[in-house]
Amino acid sequence: MTSTQTPPTAEPVTQALAAFVHGGRHEADEAVRRAVREVIVPSDSARTDTDRARVAYEQLRRVVALLGPSRKIAADPAAMFALFDWAAVAAPDLFPILSGHFTLTIGALQRLGHANETQEQALSALDDAGHVGVFLLTELGYGSNVLELRTEARWDPELRQFTLHTPTPAAVKFMPNVAEESVPRMTVVAARLIADGRDERVFPFLLPLARAQQEPAGVSVHRLPDKGFCPMDNALIRFDGAVVPEEGWLAGDIAHFDANGRFHSSLESLRARFHHTIAQLQTGRVGLACGSLASARAALWITVSFARQRLTASQVPMIDRDNVRVPLTLTAARLYAATALGNRARAALSDANAPHPDASTLAMVTKPLLSATALAALQECRERLGAQGMFRANMITDYLGITQGVITAEGDNQVLLVAAGRTLAGARTTPLPEPSRDAPAWLQLLDQRARTLLAGVDPRAGTDAAALAEATATAWAAHSLHEDACQYQDQAGSLLHGLAQLHGCDRVLAHADWYTAHGQLDASTAQDLMALQNRLLGTLADALPTLTDAFGVTPDLVPSAFAARDYLHAWSTITPWHWDSDPLPS
Repeated sequence: MTSTQTPPTAEPVTQALAAFVHGGRHEADEAVRRAVREVIVPSDSARTDTDRARVAYEQLRRVVALLGPSRKIAADPAAMFALFDWAAVAAPDLFPILSGHFTLTIGALQRLGHANETQEQALSALDDAGHVGVFLLTELGYGSNVLELRTEARWDPELRQFTLHTPTPAAVKFMPNVAEESVPRMTVVAARLIADGRDERVFPFLLPLARAQQEPAGVSVHRLPDKGFCPMDNALIRFDGAVVPEEGWLAGDIAHFDANGRFHSSLESLRARFHHTIAQLQTGRVGLACGSLASARAALWITVSFARQRLTASQVPMIDRDNVRVPLTLTAARLYAATALGNRARAALSDANAPHPDASTLAMVTKPLLSATALAALQECRERLGAQGMFRANMITDYLGITQGVITAEGDNQVLLVAAGRTLAGARTTPLPEPSRDAPAWLQLLDQRARTLLAGVDPRAGTDAAALAEATATAWAAHSLHEDACQYQDQAGSLLHGLAQLHGCDRVLAHADWYTAHGQLDASTAQDLMALQNRLLGTLADALPTLTDAFGVTPDLVPSAFAARDYLHAWSTITPWHWDSDPLPS
């Protein structure tokens, strides 16, 4: 088994682990990896947030020129998910604009459009990223709660067109990236369809926004102040009669207007209409979550590389100190388990002809688990890197920024967990596979917790629903890594089995109080799990360089990350000083 994610000279075990990490998508992954490498812009402290946002749009145009056109990328799940991953690793300013362009705008046009002239012109404008796709969903007073949105699209049956209106300050669209006037946008606006005085609930509407020429009549844009991370040209946007032709209505196959201008829909349930029109959010959720996880894997590679060089007291490398080895090894186990779940979610969303029955639930529980895992891993790496982790040049602060953005984007994590838990409670069944009788104790315990919570959940209690969703996601990740480990032989399989066991022990022991209170964990079993965890930590810590090399991150992808290279030499070369010998002893 080989992988294009690692150098040709990589050890077979590293190649096998790389194949697992990247889900076997070698060809698409390598093509995207090369394209992203071509558009890397090293960090520059002199560049303002506005400059960085402009550069991100240039990066999008360049990467589309190498891989495109845009609609081809959007229609190829392997390429699109790979683009999320490698942009997060090597071009973090590009990463936040990918979902709006590919999954939410082009995805909506491809899934809900009818290939009429207006929609074809929009796709053509998006193809080379000359126009950038942006989805206008969130409102200032109602967030992303689609059932509560107040922006209106009023239907005129005589003119056969819609006009967009913002009826109150709370209905202003909040923080779409449309402030930069030099970049034309193709926006998709989520608005309530008002036809013949009736509220037919939320549908998407296509509205071009080329501000450098002239804002469309009835549209007002106001730039928002800079955020603490994820530099973007965020704005407030208000509508006062902006016109959308009938051909700009993205209703898919569930609704239409007849010759007399009367509304008809094959779905009577207004909630069902809502779910139909925003289904592409699931792909964006998974793409963003997996991208944040890719950045965390890159951060761990950087941190392990640094820890192998950095000498502590008595010239002992950092990596040999237990206070460094143990948390980094636990972090690796959590990242591998989350990667297994992320690969499951991507596969479930990738086959349009055979949709996975649990794809929506999987996406809803995957995003919070993956992004929370990434954030915890990044914070661990930031602290272990010490002062090195504070410099943008070493990437960690940018990775933390995009992950914080992911936690909020496409559905806030906490809200999404509550919604997912309520969905699971309503179904009164779990999507988890049944563990076999000889399944390890830690896997059975993780499974039991999810099933026990399901049986006793009060869906009206948000904390109950969130706990159920989190437990289900954790057990799903454990099942996924355990099953995947069985597909590999020799040392790679042994390492994956070890990571699965370490992750399982870690997650069970993290909830030891819950298991004890529910009579599911006795002292003997707890002691066995702790002993197994300690043995695994000793074994897997020695394999950290192999485990992180399999992530496919190389110095050419993070050229400014001094910590990942010979950090003493890298920092000394940016000074005007000359030394007769090495600047510091190594």
